[in-house]
Parts: sequence; C-alpha cells; structure tokens
Amino acid sequence: MVRTAVAPRSTVGIVVDSLLATLGLYGATLVIAFLAGMFPLLSIELFLVGVAAWGVEPATLAALIGIAAIGHQVAKTLTYYAGAGAFELPRGKVRDRIAAARQRIERWNRRPRLVMFVAAVVGLPPLYLLGYIARPLLSMAFSTFTAISLGGRLVRYTTLVAIARLV
Repeated sequence: MVRTAVAPRSTVGIVVDSLLATLGLYGATLVIAFLAGMFPLLSIELFLVGVAAWGVEPATLAALIGIAAIGHQVAKTLTYYAGAGAFELPRGKVRDRIAAARQRIERWNRRPRLVMFVAAVVGLPPLYLLGYIARPLLSMAFSTFTAISLGGRLVRYTTLVAIARLV
C-alpha cells in the first residue's frame, strides 16, 4: 500500500472555504476585501487571482472586481477617518514622531494625487499607510481620496484578473 503525504490546510484556506460556504462567492469577496483592507497581511488580490484561475465567468469576475474594490474601500474609509482623528490627539513623544514623519512625507505633497493613485494601483507606498495620512498630512479631501483609491483598486484588480485569465 502506498501512502501519499497530504499537506495540512492553512488556517486562511479553511476560513476562506467557510466564508464561501456561508456567504457565497459575492459575500465572501466583500468580507475578504474588507479584511484585507484592514489587515494588509491578507490579500484580496490573491483571492481574485485564484477565483479567476478557477474559471469563473467573465461577467461574474467583473462583479467580483467591483465588490472587492468596494469592500476594500470601506476599510480604507475607516483608515482615512481614523488617521484624521489620531493625528489630532497625540502628545509628547508621539507628537514628536508625527512631526518628524510629517517632514519626510511633505515631499509627497508635491503630487499627492499621483502618489495616492500609484499606491492604489501598484501598492507602493502602501495604500494602508496613505489611508491614515491622506487627510492630516496630505490634506486630501475625502471625495478625492475615495475616487483615487477606488479607481486605482479597480485598475489593479482588473489587471491582475486579466493576467490570471491569460495564464
């Protein structure tokens, strides 16, 4: 008798399977996108590429891309408002660190919209970080932040899914 080794399932894989079984493909996509937006170690991109490679219909993929962008944007909206409040509260050493960071980040203020769009499409600088500093350090209005980050994420997700479909 020949025994084959079976790799143990990852916790993330088990959670994704559970979300898919409980919420369906659309609901799971929304939840995973939101969680990935809040916890950058999770990846909605990897999920979308996996779904694309799985052979989901193009119309369904288009809907999933939109849902993922919305879920991710909800998380980024929370970071936007959290950053606005957090920068008003600090005292002492934290305030000194923010002042030092403000000087380094000031160079981004030459082209804050471009920096935000590149972050949304490419991922560098991390959109997670920019969400927190968009209002207090980049002086970006919420509508501008939302339009740029949502649009950039749509470009990012569409590109990744298209590449996954071609491969």
